[in-house]
Amino acid sequence: MDKKLAIYPMTRDACAVARNSSLLQGHVLSHIFAPRFTELCGTDISHIDGGSYANVSLSDYCCDTLKKIDVLFVDYDENLKTLSLYNDIIDEAIMFDKKVICSRKLVQQLRKEPIPRPYDVSHTEKSPDMNRLYEIPIPVITVLTQGERADQFAVELALRKYFIDEGYTVSQLGSYEASQFFGFNNLPNFLFEPHEAYEKALLFNHYVRGLVEKEESHLLILGVPGGIMKYNDQLLNGLGLLPVTVCGAVRGDLSILCMYHAQYNELFFDEMSRYGLYRYGTPINFFNVANTHFTPKLDNSYMKMFVDLKSDYVLRSIRQDIKHGEHNLCNVLDSDSAKNTCRAVHEALLNNVRYVK
Repeated sequence: MDKKLAIYPMTRDACAVARNSSLLQGHVLSHIFAPRFTELCGTDISHIDGGSYANVSLSDYCCDTLKKIDVLFVDYDENLKTLSLYNDIIDEAIMFDKKVICSRKLVQQLRKEPIPRPYDVSHTEKSPDMNRLYEIPIPVITVLTQGERADQFAVELALRKYFIDEGYTVSQLGSYEASQFFGFNNLPNFLFEPHEAYEKALLFNHYVRGLVEKEESHLLILGVPGGIMKYNDQLLNGLGLLPVTVCGAVRGDLSILCMYHAQYNELFFDEMSRYGLYRYGTPINFFNVANTHFTPKLDNSYMKMFVDLKSDYVLRSIRQDIKHGEHNLCNVLDSDSAKNTCRAVHEALLNNVRYVK
């Protein structure tokens, strides 16, 4: 019997879970909780992510409703910085004997030990041939991002749905901890631990090789969290080090970059494609333009400011204002745009001579 899943609070990544709830495995989405003071009860999630109307509404959090669910997934929203809001609902869920799963971002804020993940690998495990990288014998789609709130997980789920509907067996590693509710794995914990990048890359390569051999899949979708480069010397964005490690371990055959909305031109996309080739081993020719505009606050370069947009506005900008040449641009929160890009990705893989038998 499927377990009843509740989410608290509704972040942009959690919106992707709700929009793709038909793909959930072993779980059914029961409630999306919002703090009562936000007055969002009954609001469609499109109010949060700016996408098309989803017919999925938020609920006010209350103890009586919590008793009716089986699993609570708790994420961190930068607009809700009061940590007691998270601690209270976690404590109440544990009191009612509910399973609680926290996102990595929330774990970092609360400074609690992360919950162990399935199919994880300890950094102490060594294969007999540790000092080599294995080729991954199936096509690899890599999903990269400029940073948080760029709808990366929504892209990963859109690709998953498309290729499964096309009859393919898909191995997948997700950038977001809710991946486990959809039947695929999160990135293993050792990538986030303080060990040498060289060791991480080798371990990850061997881990992925074992995964695709075990699952006998047709392709791998690899979601890579963390911005691909720093924004400036104050907003370091991880310096792009995690993507470099992951992509150095597993070379993608095709890359998609999730990016913020701005007035780009064709030269920008040409440069980003070359950046993907030389830094990550694969040119970037597919771009998801998120319903988010990012800029540092003018009075403090250490702070970030996001402006939320609507899919209609972003799509109009893609069609009329952004000059992108031959590069494929989409807005994943519009179903038609997402499907068209998934088809283009499929066609690009079919035309890849590496896989012509």
